[in-house]
Amino acid sequence: MVRANLFMYFWKIDKLKNDLLKKPLSESESFKYLLATLVVYSLGMIPFLENNIWDVYSAIIITLITAIGAYYIYKCNKGASGNNFLQKYFSIGWVVGIRWMVFIALPIMVIFYIVKALLSDIPSYTTFTDVILVHLLYIQYFWLLGKHIKEVSE
Repeated sequence: MVRANLFMYFWKIDKLKNDLLKKPLSESESFKYLLATLVVYSLGMIPFLENNIWDVYSAIIITLITAIGAYYIYKCNKGASGNNFLQKYFSIGWVVGIRWMVFIALPIMVIFYIVKALLSDIPSYTTFTDVILVHLLYIQYFWLLGKHIKEVSE
């Protein structure tokens, strides 16, 4: 059995391509590539030059939630013994993401900021309550995605 070594494939594209010609990546190897990609993208969101510390905290928390959430949905797909993880992640994730945004995230955020505007001025910078709201919603997205992936796991 050809077993991909994630460390080796950071740079050696020819070895990766040769192994992929012989056999597709396993579920656990596919998950490693997805997790690495998601974490790097999340880390890229950290605003190191911003003056507001809540933006930095938010980006760090998003990175942690993304890593834990990706692992959670991988486990919902039965981990290494599951199948078609990436297909389920991208297809179900897209539909759940659109529905979550339309029916949950946007309405809650609109209500939150309307109430906040009625009670006080809305600052032009990120606050503690903004961070809490966004991250609770993001956690909910992973929970919903995991629920749906678990329903189609074999």
